[in-house]
Amino acid sequence: MSAVLAWLLGGLPAPGGHLAWAHPQAGWIGAGVALLALLLQLRRRPVEVIAWALALAALAVAAAGPSWVAEGGRAVPGRLVVLVDGSASMGVREADGPRSRRAEALLARLTAPGSVGPGGVDVYTFDEDLRPGPPGPDGYTGRGTDIGVALARVADRYLGQELRGIVLITDGLDRGALRRAVKEAAGPLDPELAPALPGPLTIYEVGRPSEATDLAVEDVRAGGFAFLRTPFALTARLRGEPGARVPVTLRREGRLVATRTARLDEDGRGEVVFHVTPMKVGRFAWEVSVPVAADDPVPGNNAFPVVVRVVRERTRVLQVCGSPSYDEKFLRLFLKEDPSVDLVSFFILRTQEDFGAGWRSDELSLIAFPYERLFSEDLASFDLVILQNFDYAPYFVFDADALLGNLADYVREGGALAMLGGDRSFDLGDYASTPLAEVLPVRLGVTAPKADETPFRPALTEAGAAHPITRLLGEAAEDAALWASLPEMDGLNLTLGPAPGAAVLLEHPSLRTPGGEPEPVLAVREVGRGRTMALTVDASWRWSFSQAAVGKGNQAYLRFWKNAMRWLVADPEDRRVQVAPSRENVLLGDEVRLVVRVRDAGYQPREGVTVRGRAVAPDGEERRFELTTDAAGEASWTLRPDAEGAWRVHVRAGSGAGDEAETVFAVSSRDPELAEIAPDTAFLQALAALYGDRGAAGGGAAGPRPGRRPGGAPGLRPVREPGLVAAPSLGRALRGPTRPGRGAPTRRPPSASGPLRRASGPTRSPGERPSGARGGRPRRRTDPPVARAPTLEAGPDAGARPVRRPSPTADRRRAFTWEGLVDKPLPHARPWKQPPSCC
Repeated sequence: MSAVLAWLLGGLPAPGGHLAWAHPQAGWIGAGVALLALLLQLRRRPVEVIAWALALAALAVAAAGPSWVAEGGRAVPGRLVVLVDGSASMGVREADGPRSRRAEALLARLTAPGSVGPGGVDVYTFDEDLRPGPPGPDGYTGRGTDIGVALARVADRYLGQELRGIVLITDGLDRGALRRAVKEAAGPLDPELAPALPGPLTIYEVGRPSEATDLAVEDVRAGGFAFLRTPFALTARLRGEPGARVPVTLRREGRLVATRTARLDEDGRGEVVFHVTPMKVGRFAWEVSVPVAADDPVPGNNAFPVVVRVVRERTRVLQVCGSPSYDEKFLRLFLKEDPSVDLVSFFILRTQEDFGAGWRSDELSLIAFPYERLFSEDLASFDLVILQNFDYAPYFVFDADALLGNLADYVREGGALAMLGGDRSFDLGDYASTPLAEVLPVRLGVTAPKADETPFRPALTEAGAAHPITRLLGEAAEDAALWASLPEMDGLNLTLGPAPGAAVLLEHPSLRTPGGEPEPVLAVREVGRGRTMALTVDASWRWSFSQAAVGKGNQAYLRFWKNAMRWLVADPEDRRVQVAPSRENVLLGDEVRLVVRVRDAGYQPREGVTVRGRAVAPDGEERRFELTTDAAGEASWTLRPDAEGAWRVHVRAGSGAGDEAETVFAVSSRDPELAEIAPDTAFLQALAALYGDRGAAGGGAAGPRPGRRPGGAPGLRPVREPGLVAAPSLGRALRGPTRPGRGAPTRRPPSASGPLRRASGPTRSPGERPSGARGGRPRRRTDPPVARAPTLEAGPDAGARPVRRPSPTADRRRAFTWEGLVDKPLPHARPWKQPPSCC
């Protein structure tokens, strides 16, 4: 019986296989067509009907593509995969040396010849990612540990293989998501965090928690920013020997600020708080540090630098008005309602000339104007001084030049001054010959007339279209339309034009100065480290009142004064020259990029400007650089700092004080990987329980996962799929007898080494006559489509063999299509006859 079956199928089917259908849908369609054909042939002779039925059944089976699928293969030795933690925490020094020494000893034992059997060993180093090979010459310097990523990479790399085992050598200080997930898990973990492994996991813990006591500043909380002239807290958290008393020092950019003593609790934790009052706006670097012992395992974490930005919580404004007016009333109301403004306002109701009017002092509820104290002792406490239609002469009877000189020096040292128009301002107030005229943005000294009372509407200049004071809506076209729609002014104070270095933002549409320039209405200037503004009208209140009267609101007035105050007090973000580091806290050896931006007085980008700068290291050593700005007014320079502490950067893009800027960044050797150095035994035990049934404490091994073979017989399993249609007997039944000269089809040799590919047979050109065929008209033959079995891919060391192709003869034997059957009549088919009609 087996011989008959072997003859019918061209060889016995491999044991343990199963029948598979390549196109079962085609079989059902063929069966349906066969059934329909039988119904049409029911009146024919039974033998003919049976022949038709057998032929059509064979056709339906052939269309379905039956194959006998059997798998076979050979086992190859499983490999051992060793994962070595290459992060910086493995370099922590303990009693007998760094942890990496134990890791290297384990690695040498695992990779010794003959220690792991014939499968071989693959070694990988991991930190934030996985790399082939042991840790390189740089040693253990990785800045992150992600065990979940390393296991996932191994699972992907050895997909479809069975490993002898996976060995993990680490201290358990995982910085990725797996450790957090294991600690917080209330149920099954996400498979992406704990991937299924292709072999049993063994964990070796290196490091001893009892030897990992380290004095360190763990963190400093400062809030990120502080307010000018307002105390803020710097809170430092410490770690060290339980019960120890630790001196803690606070420095600002190298200068000692304060010292405190902290006592650590029974867990070795402590906290100390420093209260600091900043007196300048900008960025400043503070550093909290503790002493470094000779045997300190991680000296780099004994200091913690932090950069704090100092801003103004409230802008302190001194408003001095020569007489009550609508302009004074609206501005004072605006300043009072702004919660960010601390206002001190004086407006004059009684002058020296009023003393001769017969009123006694006790009959007037007025106070004396404390001008001497304001313009000498208290001047530095204000961020902005507004002189609104103020005539100094009746009050500064003594030392007028000294008091106004104090105000001019206040501006040069970083203060802000705004002078507003009126019948007591500018040349009408006799300021031309005073020290204050040297810092104003307009030139004084006009002879008669000193004012023009013709109504006009100010015109926005090109500089005003870009300046932050007059940018009310953001878009240039919208700003221009808004300024053109604002109410007219009643007149203005005349000047000789803008001062050197000043920018005119609003100008008179028709009046000209003696020099032929448009008469300034709004001008600004940077003097030294301070700023000044001149508004030569006293009716800006109309931008609020008149607009509100026609239903347009007072937003133009509010935004104008809000912008003016912000610019005058020199907010660092509004400086014409700015420099900023890419990061404020930099790790030693990393690169930091310094970006410089340069604008002109109208805040337009300045191209081609030479910027000279210097980066000053904590020890005073300077790194100088020179840059040229591009079309966007920007230039950049990259620095790799090599010293710990605060680095201050100074840049200059011109000769004026307003053409310079500075910033600061902090450099430390505090590697985030070393923020915690005690080995995490609990996490490794949880990881061992997750992947096996034995603990991992103290360098133990985690056993294999339940349901998985304990080790190594990954196999290459080639698949044989001989098509049953290719069997000689079935082929003859479908093709008919073999014609003379064609030759008998050869039996397809079985494959034992890999998947067989179905490949198309040799093709012939149209009209070509097959070899050995009989004469006559050539038959049309359609080449069959290629049907390929899926290729089995093995791992890199699984010993895969090359895939063999079937012979062309086998291709021709297997290849047939529906077109071919239609083109070639079946051997036993008879011409169809009309059945006789009945009587």
